[in-house]
Amino acid sequence: MSRTLFIYIARLYLLLTLTILGALTLVYLVVDFGDRLGTYLDHPLSQVARLYGFKFLREVYQLAPAALLLAGGMTVSILRRRSEWIAMQAAGASRWVMVLPIAVSAGAFALGLMVYDERVVTHAGTRVDQMMANEFNRWGDYRFFYFPKQWFRVGQNMFQVRGQSDEPGTLKTVSIFTMSPTFHLDARIDADEMVHVEGSTWRLSTVVSRQFSQTGDSTHQVDAQRLVSFEGTDSDTFRVRVGRPELMRVRDILDQQETRAKIGLPTQRFWLALHNRFAYPMTGLGAAMLAVALALRPTRRGHLTLAIVEGLLVAVMLFALMLVGKSLVLSERLPPFAAAWAPMIGLLGLSAVMWSLAEGRLSRRYTPSARR
Repeated sequence: MSRTLFIYIARLYLLLTLTILGALTLVYLVVDFGDRLGTYLDHPLSQVARLYGFKFLREVYQLAPAALLLAGGMTVSILRRRSEWIAMQAAGASRWVMVLPIAVSAGAFALGLMVYDERVVTHAGTRVDQMMANEFNRWGDYRFFYFPKQWFRVGQNMFQVRGQSDEPGTLKTVSIFTMSPTFHLDARIDADEMVHVEGSTWRLSTVVSRQFSQTGDSTHQVDAQRLVSFEGTDSDTFRVRVGRPELMRVRDILDQQETRAKIGLPTQRFWLALHNRFAYPMTGLGAAMLAVALALRPTRRGHLTLAIVEGLLVAVMLFALMLVGKSLVLSERLPPFAAAWAPMIGLLGLSAVMWSLAEGRLSRRYTPSARR
């Protein structure tokens, strides 16, 4: 393949991707601003501008796969409309002359999105949530993700933590419920403070403990301090970080998965966020390849309008499948890796089938001469 031709097609594709991405992001922000205009009327313009600066950084990532998809079909359509694709074929060029530059460009763009998500989107998305709740009084699901967790389960013990402390290994206003194998309450301990000592040993301050028998009788004891060992705990057991898993860095997601699994909290959303950190950008590559396969159909004419319509239909279907997959993961009906990677694998598989049909590889396998 000519290096000049490769650079020409790749440059056209990347230029279209950036243009489409900017246009999609701008349209989204304008619509979002109009929808929330009443919220911003009593706030300084600088405050609103700062909010939408962070939103811009976040939405660029969210809309990038759609831009990669639309740019793939438009690149082929532009080259066909200019008759440049006909000239390439006359010179003996195969479909890979068109596919390879777009695939390499989309793949490089997807890798860049992974780094961008890890470095930029994690901060910008968190700032958007914080500003909407604290400065614009629009909470949404902020309480669900950003308020501290209160209930934890480790073995036969259930912990209710009602106070927070900035010191590691320190909990405030704690109640510990010890359950029997039949889920009967055996004991309850209330303490003003719970501080990690070593291993699974904790020091409780201002302790009130109660023991319960099967007959309903109970005993009561008060201590200024007490050392208690809770099997399966350590200084990091209750270090649950608040926030959306999608806006955490990979290292934090891995830490939280381990921590939450120890204390009986669900981890499905964290696994999905981890897989999507890599799968979602790569979905743009699969979408671009499908758009190119649709645009290179032998019977198709090089119309930009058709490329845009096809791209939008694929994008809508793709995002709908992602939402369904997320719902199935959260309801524990689908593994997180399947929901994250299935769209990309499906797009690449469908693209390969379309290319094989266009080149006659599949049809030749089922001709009578092939069977003989």
